[in-house]
Amino acid sequence: MIQKNSLIFILFMFVFVSFSFSEDLKGKTVITGDLMQIRKSGEKTIVKGNAKIVRGSNTVTSDKMTYYKNNSNVDAEGNVNFSVHDEDGNFLKAVSQEAVYNTDNLSGQLWGGRPVIEYNLKDSTDTVYLFADKIYVHNDFESADAEGNVEIISSSGTIISDNALLDKKSSSLFMHKDVKKPQVNAYRNDKEAEFKADEISLFYNNKTVKMNKNVEGKITMDSLEVKE
Repeated sequence: MIQKNSLIFILFMFVFVSFSFSEDLKGKTVITGDLMQIRKSGEKTIVKGNAKIVRGSNTVTSDKMTYYKNNSNVDAEGNVNFSVHDEDGNFLKAVSQEAVYNTDNLSGQLWGGRPVIEYNLKDSTDTVYLFADKIYVHNDFESADAEGNVEIISSSGTIISDNALLDKKSSSLFMHKDVKKPQVNAYRNDKEAEFKADEISLFYNNKTVKMNKNVEGKITMDSLEVKE
């Protein structure tokens, strides 16, 4: 049975740790959760149950987090969710089962449970989904590298590739041939298209695709098929 004095100490420790993190990082980072354990004189903090990191307008949640004060790294486990709002009003969400995240440079890795990035443009109702076996994020999701069984899905079609590079500055996704050529499957009204190329770029703000090097494919329109 937990005595009253012990309970008061646990609650005080929880409040103090949350406050000290936000002060150390100039009010930009707060870590909270249902249960918090401090180890190695505060160098390592384990948060279990509804673990959350808030930095500005960005939030990371998971079932469990371990924070390392000396390098500002966070290990997140179980139902990891990233929510990122940029200055232009766009919204990005990322989901995985495990992740490593640095609260200083806002970079990390996502893996487990088929990680996905969902990108929503401010002036568009369309959402772009980027699935992969593993995703590396850089500089607060300004860019991301996707590796292994990459699948990009939007309202106008899908792209399958070995890899992909997401670049928010150019609003693009770039894919290149590793083992297999990237493949575009697009559809609109009564038309369907299937293309492959050594290099494919998707510009998701205006929904255009650029293909380069060894392009091959076909377009189907009702019963009419045109091949290259």
